[in-house]
Amino acid sequence: MSAHSNTQRQLRGSSLLLAGRLLAKFVNFGVQIAIIRLLTKDDFGAFAYGLALVGAGELLVKLGLGHGSSRFVPYFFEQGEYHYVMGTLAMVTTMIVSLGLTAFIAVTWIAGQGWQGFPTGTGASVVLILALLAPIQALDAVCIQTLACFAKPKQILIRKHVIGPAFRVVAVAAAFAAGGNSEVLAWAYLAGGALGLVICLHLVIRELYRHNVLPLHPSKWRTPWSQLLSYSVPLISSDIVVITLTGVTTILLMYTGGEAATAEMRAVAPAAALNLLVLQSFVILFMPHATRLFARNQKEELNQHHWESAAWVAVLSFPIFALTFSVAPEFVALLFGESYASSALVLAILSLGTYAGVAMAFNEEGLKVANKTNALVWSNIVMILTSVALAVYLCPRYGAIGAAIAVTTARILGVTMRQIVLLKLGCVGRTPRYIQKVWLNLAFATILTAIVGWVWHPPLIAQLTILAIGCLWLLRSCAHSLDIQNTFPEMLRIPILRKLVAV
Repeated sequence: MSAHSNTQRQLRGSSLLLAGRLLAKFVNFGVQIAIIRLLTKDDFGAFAYGLALVGAGELLVKLGLGHGSSRFVPYFFEQGEYHYVMGTLAMVTTMIVSLGLTAFIAVTWIAGQGWQGFPTGTGASVVLILALLAPIQALDAVCIQTLACFAKPKQILIRKHVIGPAFRVVAVAAAFAAGGNSEVLAWAYLAGGALGLVICLHLVIRELYRHNVLPLHPSKWRTPWSQLLSYSVPLISSDIVVITLTGVTTILLMYTGGEAATAEMRAVAPAAALNLLVLQSFVILFMPHATRLFARNQKEELNQHHWESAAWVAVLSFPIFALTFSVAPEFVALLFGESYASSALVLAILSLGTYAGVAMAFNEEGLKVANKTNALVWSNIVMILTSVALAVYLCPRYGAIGAAIAVTTARILGVTMRQIVLLKLGCVGRTPRYIQKVWLNLAFATILTAIVGWVWHPPLIAQLTILAIGCLWLLRSCAHSLDIQNTFPEMLRIPILRKLVAV
């Protein structure tokens, strides 16, 4: 099979994950809205604070080894070095369990000190319950990465995008039955996470046996300490970036504005994160395939794989960006209620920063594949310092809006630095003309829809209609750049779509 065919196969597999992620995101977003409506603003602020700490803790307990696992497990599997595959997985698992237990003890101690900036009463109990989710979600993420190594998009879809959201629906139902009890909601979230991990572990072990990685006696397992640590330790800075942009900012908001200010930002943060939906679906299969191409020294195929994937991600993500950026004033008031109307600007600012990274997709992954970790470290340091400095200055003065500005400024600065370095170091070839055309079309569509939503202010139905027309125009203008005819020929069997894309 040719490299181009492999890239198209990867794109099709990623699109299957995208379909599942779309379903999951709609369900999860509905769950988010239900929780906001079910809990008081202060209770939701404490619950959202706990989830933000869980997200940061998940990265913390992996200690950067999640990055090493996603790169070296498929690499050693491709080389047939199964003893290193199992040694890597064993090391990462041990690290997560050990640090997870340590982190939970630390959070429990902090809760007992009654420090300002940490919830009290029921809010503290909710945070402690959710803290147990950090190592569970970290192990689950490693399992998902391992399944991706074996190119199992259907299994990933079922575990991540069907079972996971179903557990969250059950959690909200349990909280509703308990009269809006946030502690019941936290316990239900924890139970769902644990059960999901058990299912995912079963799938991974089955695939390891199926590909003859197991049975391999533990005495033969070998950990590639030098390779794994030299690659992973510098990338801890990438995790610190996420921890800073989510956990540190949330802690500052809780310290300066309390639960209400935290709720104003955390209520819309998942909506802004919807912009990552396509990218996160594609990157699951992008990294293993790009790593294999790099291991084979197929530079031309790697370059093509990078830019084709980037083009698809940018175009497919635009409808979500337009909805969360241009239609934010109507979007927020409709879904979250008038008490969260002030969060519209927060959502627009966060979405702008998130989509900037999406439009220049896979620059971080490209540097990881090429093992250019020093460049990543420097860009991460700049992001961390920028975010913290701006958050410390802006959060006390402007609350959630200040926090959003700090996060977005850091993201745009970091992704721009990585894109420049990626091109200068020759990790991928020069930006193709079709990518430049895609970016110009995206910029035009963004300006048009922003004027409609923030300047003109027509009724919501009119805004959505204009947004739909803009997205259809974007798809048509980028049809040849996306190579729809070869990547998704099934689409062209539908007469309306064939005419729409003019292929």
